[in-house]
Parts: sequence; C-alpha cells; structure tokens
Amino acid sequence: MRHVVVGGGVAGVCCAEELCRLCPQDSVALVSADRVLKGVSVVARLSRTLEELQLVEKRLDELPYPNLRMVQGVASGIDTSGKALLLADGERLPYDKLCICAGARPKQLPADAFRASAEAPGHKEQQQEGQAGRQPARQAGAWELEQARRRVLTIRDTDSVARLAALLASVRRVAVVGNGGIALELVSGLRGMEVTWVLKHGHIGDAFFDLDAAQFLLEELQQQRRQQGPQQLQSLEDQPAGQQAGVQQDGAPAGATQRQPGREQHQQSAQQQPGAKAEGAAGPGGVLGHAVGPRWVQQLPAGGAALSGSAGSVQLEYGCEVASVQLRYSQPGAEEQQAQRAGEASQGPSPDRTQASSSPHAEPSLLLTLTNGKQLEVDLVLLAIGVAPALEWVPASLQHSADGGLRVNRCMQSSDPAIYAAGDSAACDWAADESAHWFQMRLWSQARSMGIYAAHCMAGMQDQTGADMAFELFTHVTHFLGKKVVLLGLYNGQRLQDEPAEDIAVYSRVTEGQERTFVRVLLLRGRVQGAVLIGDTDLEETFENLIMDQLDVGAYGPALLDPDFELDHVFD
Repeated sequence: MRHVVVGGGVAGVCCAEELCRLCPQDSVALVSADRVLKGVSVVARLSRTLEELQLVEKRLDELPYPNLRMVQGVASGIDTSGKALLLADGERLPYDKLCICAGARPKQLPADAFRASAEAPGHKEQQQEGQAGRQPARQAGAWELEQARRRVLTIRDTDSVARLAALLASVRRVAVVGNGGIALELVSGLRGMEVTWVLKHGHIGDAFFDLDAAQFLLEELQQQRRQQGPQQLQSLEDQPAGQQAGVQQDGAPAGATQRQPGREQHQQSAQQQPGAKAEGAAGPGGVLGHAVGPRWVQQLPAGGAALSGSAGSVQLEYGCEVASVQLRYSQPGAEEQQAQRAGEASQGPSPDRTQASSSPHAEPSLLLTLTNGKQLEVDLVLLAIGVAPALEWVPASLQHSADGGLRVNRCMQSSDPAIYAAGDSAACDWAADESAHWFQMRLWSQARSMGIYAAHCMAGMQDQTGADMAFELFTHVTHFLGKKVVLLGLYNGQRLQDEPAEDIAVYSRVTEGQERTFVRVLLLRGRVQGAVLIGDTDLEETFENLIMDQLDVGAYGPALLDPDFELDHVFD
C-alpha cells in the first residue's frame, strides 16, 4: 500500500508518523515545502481527554522510520484518475491513499485598501508629467503602494516572527489588527512601544472568550503594564469608567452585554501550508513556514521606546476594521523645499526622482484609516485577522465546505474515497450531528488529533483503536498573558442558540490571591455543557467528567463555583 501525506505541519507529521507505526510494511511519503517539520510532544496529561502539548521542530531526515520517504516539494495538483500527486517541479507521486494536511494561509487586507499618498514628494509633478506624456507609462504611486505593503506584516509562521523581531528595535508605534490567539499574544508581548489594538468585535479574544473572561484578561493586561512601567501609567482610580491603567479603550458599546450562546466563532489559528502564500507573509521562495505555536512572543525584543525607559501603552479600538493604508510623509521646512526644488531644476526630471526623494529627512510613517473614521499614524502594522484553508491546488471536483475546507466524512474521507484530509484542510461538517460536545476550530491541538485519527482510518483500524475518542469532547489548552487557559466542551454556548434562554445558566467566578484565576461554566437544563478555566484552577478533570457524564447539578446553582465547595472531591 502506498500512502502519501501532504504537509509538514502538525497534522501531516502526526499522520505520517502514525501511518509508519501502524503499517510498517507499507510505504509512506511525506511531502513538505520546508525541511523543518512541526511535531508535538506531550508536556502533561491533565485529564482523560486533555493534554498540554508543546510544538517541537524536526528535520526531514530526523524521523526514524525505515518505511518513510521524505519529499521536499510543493504540491501543485492531483491526478485523481491516475492516483498521483503532482509537484511543482514536475514530479508525480503515485498513491493508493492520499491525506491532505496542507494547512492554511493567512488572510490579507484587500488590495484596494492600500492607497498612494497625495503627500508623496513629486507625486503631483509625476501626475502632471504623465498626463503630458513626458514620462514613461508607470502606475502613479506604485512605489508608495509597495512601501506601504512592506510595512504591513502578517504574523503567521516562524519566519514572520523572526522578521518582526528584527524590526522591533527601531519601532515605536505599532497597530495590531485582529482578535484571535496571535493578536492576544502579540499585545501582551510587545513592550516598549505604543500599541493600538484594532478589534473587529466588542471585546478582546472574541474567538475564545465571552465578555466576562475578556474583562478578566484585560485586567491581567493592565496589571502586566503596571509592573513593566508604573511611571508611565495612570492609576485605575484616575481612569474613566471602563478603562484600565495603561490600557485605553475606544469604541466599546455602552452597556455591552455577554455574548449569546452559539454566536459565530472567528477562528484564527493555523498550521503549515506547503503552497505559495500572499504578499507580506511569505518566506524565501514565497512558501509558507510553520505555525508559530505557543510561547513564541518570548522571542520578541523590546521596542524603540524602551530605550527611554517606557513600558509603552495599549490603546484599544473596538468594533472596527482597517479601511485604508497609505504612507504619511512629514513635510520638509521652507529651506528643505527650496533645496529640493533647486536640485530637481539642475538635474532634470527622472523616473527615479520620486523614489529618491520620497523621504527627504525621515522615513515616512503609515497612516491607517479605520472604518469608524479614526486615523492612526504608526510605524508598523501587524496583521492577524484569520486564516483560510490553503487548497487552491486541489481539484474542484472534490467537495468543499462553506469555510473552504475539504468536506470529510466520519472516517476523514473526502468525496474521493482515496483522498483523506486532516487539520486545517478538513471540514468536519458531520460533527454537528454526531458529536454533542465537540466542534471544529482550527487549532494545532485539533490538527494533531485529526492527523492521528486520519492515519487510523487510512490503515482501516479506526474501530479497533478508539482514536475517535478525540471527537467526543472539545478540549484545548493554551496560554494567554502568561496564564494557562483551558477550554472544554461548548464553552461559549456553541450550538445552543436555539435553546430557550430560561434553560441556560452561566456562572462565573474570579478568585483573588497571589495568582488570580477565572472559572466560567455553562449549564443547559442543569447539565454542564462547557467551561472556561484561566489560571491554575485544578478543575479540568472535574468539569470534563461533568460534561461527559451529564449529571444534573442544577440544584447547586451558583454554589457550584463556591471556592469553599470542594467540587473536585464531590464530582471527580
């Protein structure tokens, strides 16, 4: 049997390794655009279904399986009738079973969001000369557009993090655009600079948290900013209601209420893609690197403002997006303008004049216009607005889901029975009907479990191994703002939008102390459906059991979260 796996990210590596283990007599080929692969190791098992994982890097030649062939290349198509994977260099890889784990590409700002600046030196002159036919045909403002695009960095993979780290030492003003996991970690990790956080939603971390949990994390961010540079921050008592020290908020709806169960989730995690990626996000050769994984912000140095002793600040802009981006030039004084005109008169017009004089004395900044009408002047824009499955090279004959992933059945098979999919490439639409407390979210923890389960299905062993237990309960462990975050079940009321409001109860608590913790639990007709745990609560296994066993605990009411009530002893 010939197995081919596409993708050197978590899903692909886990699938290939599991196939080698399950089918030592079969040949397994792993196709990756990058020589460095992403795998996972288990740091701690917190409960029956919950594991804390760590991403680890492996090289193509380090996987110790005699039946594994490593192929460095980019998938460009599939010959479904001839059962062959097509690579960009012209190679054909025949297969009996193919698993697509190609990851996702980062979403970008639309092309028309980048605009040429009318302030650019020589811009008006160039337009006039172009209209008079005295210059070669050249798109007006092309250089300015290119420079603006270069200052918008998509944070998606390890390569983009390395480029960001190299830029930060000279940066003082940054805009972070996005509201998922990467944006949350960016805001907490950017030190020594003025940060403006542009959020599409009404509270931070909308992809993961409700309003209560978001407020708890905002307070944690406030505390971190106080510790980093108290001399730069106002005290909480001096702030207007709804603002935090060092964290100013604009655009939040007055009287904002907790989000309703079942609200659409904006999934912003991703993994490795072996295909080409959009401008501003690609590494050498235009090929995606691997997803950043956890704790990547530790690689980031302090920004330029740290040299003056400032911890920086964070300004929040709620409920808006970026409408346009353009360069912003500081206007030269009268003497500089006269010298510039004299130089142009002596040298004559030149097609390169605009580029040479684009910044007479200072690097231009970026001017962002937001959909709420506000304008921001920044040095750098960090974009983390989500991902989409990287499947442009896959034949249209394979059925796709509405989110762009390949629609798979309970055995991870696509509409072609010989082609499987896992991780970001798969769309598990079947889960809505077959799994009461699991739903798909594009996270590398799910990429791991899907990759392993797809291997079991390809080997025909899914009914013998129980690998499908990973789809019984949604679980995810991560870290935000230095705190462990555990998400269990329908933690934000996913799929409960049609249930009567009186049947749903939500309880939350904040425990003060040396380390503050947050617990939120959601019940439907007295039975726990999901939970959010922030900090070291030691309640993971308890709530996992309550969700899986569906015991009626409605009689306890809010006392369920009373710190003096030994919940773990009663329900473990």
